[in-house]
Amino acid sequence: MANSNMQATDAVAQDTVSASGEFDALLNQAFRPKTTQAAKAVEAAVQTLAQQALANTITVSDDAYKSISAIIAQIDFKLTEQIKLILQHPDWQKLESSWRGMEHLVYNTETDEKLKIRFMNLSKDELRRNMKRYKGIAWDQSPMFKKLYEAEYGQLGGEPYGCIIADYYFDHTPPDVDLLGSIAKVAASAHAPFIAGASPSVLQMDSWQELANPRDLTKIVTQNLEYAPWNSLRASEDSRYIGLTMPRFLARLPYGAKTNPVDEFDFEEDADGSDHTKYVWSNAAYAMGVNINRSFKHYGWCTLIRGVESGGAVENLPCHTFPTDDGGVDMKCPTEIAISDRREAELAKNGFIPLIHRKNSDYAAFIGAQSLQKPQEYYDPDATANANLSARLPYLFACSRFAHFLKCIVRDKIGSFKEREDMQRWLNEWIMNYVDADPVNS
Repeated sequence: MANSNMQATDAVAQDTVSASGEFDALLNQAFRPKTTQAAKAVEAAVQTLAQQALANTITVSDDAYKSISAIIAQIDFKLTEQIKLILQHPDWQKLESSWRGMEHLVYNTETDEKLKIRFMNLSKDELRRNMKRYKGIAWDQSPMFKKLYEAEYGQLGGEPYGCIIADYYFDHTPPDVDLLGSIAKVAASAHAPFIAGASPSVLQMDSWQELANPRDLTKIVTQNLEYAPWNSLRASEDSRYIGLTMPRFLARLPYGAKTNPVDEFDFEEDADGSDHTKYVWSNAAYAMGVNINRSFKHYGWCTLIRGVESGGAVENLPCHTFPTDDGGVDMKCPTEIAISDRREAELAKNGFIPLIHRKNSDYAAFIGAQSLQKPQEYYDPDATANANLSARLPYLFACSRFAHFLKCIVRDKIGSFKEREDMQRWLNEWIMNYVDADPVNS
């Protein structure tokens, strides 16, 4: 029995040597190695080809290039299947989404000595645990308060933060409501609006692709008892410093020869528009951050951030087209879902900032910039109109800019006046350069 096994092994070895010798001649004829190292590489390739040929994984032909190309194609296929499992894993998609969103913000912002971007690596869970230790009246002792307020706005020569962009998603659950309430206090004290993303679960959805299903979004929020803490948060004064954007925007095109080529090997990501989860989506807060920075760069104010022609545009979004079953071509909506005018108004009414895609284009826009706060309604129409304005981010950014300047001016002027009334008079004269003293008759 042992002799039979040894004879079989010898036969396989002889076949391998024979196949190697024949194919070695073909490769040497095709490649003509000029150095010893190149010859060894050819020899190693011969051994690999011979082993795969005997294993019936490839068919060795007289054309060396054709045989090698077949092996490369097999390797590319196996690599593609493995890489797809990685790229389409939820944890990886979350990581790539953050980096792609950050890339969008940085590459579309023109920074200078007056416009700076600072990053803080802090997860939502870490922030929640941090703020939870400083609940109630201790919120102004939290590290976040010291970082955003005391380190800049509360320091002589400090540079106050104009806005906080967070790659977080929030819904109406008690933990998120508590965290938003704590963040709102810090943002209000620093006069730096906090912009983040809204999770689909805030409206009892699994995905924003379900947004067209409910008939009335307001009923979801107002006629459901589990939204009581959420509505209480929206009624608070500080909630005007919170902005929640939605839906997400397409972070990149799927990898492929005709969409987003990969140099290293022939990789096709297999995204045909039917499966929403095979795409990488980024937080719309990054897109709003680009608009805020652009407005400040051009005008010195963060007020032109909404409207198609007034600073709300989000341009050059990735657009993925794919063939349809009927022989046509369709385009994947780069904002998860197309939102109608009526639905956009509903979302804004309920405290969200929707990103609206322009049909058949690579263009989207924030039509409104409503904060999370629900404006109060008064018997006086003028008071109600004023409440509506104070709940909109463009006007809040303008007021925050004044607040930053006033504190810096007052700090520098302390000791320059004999009486308190002298400083008040000087400040009134300064601010009259920017406001209308008699708006009724203007």
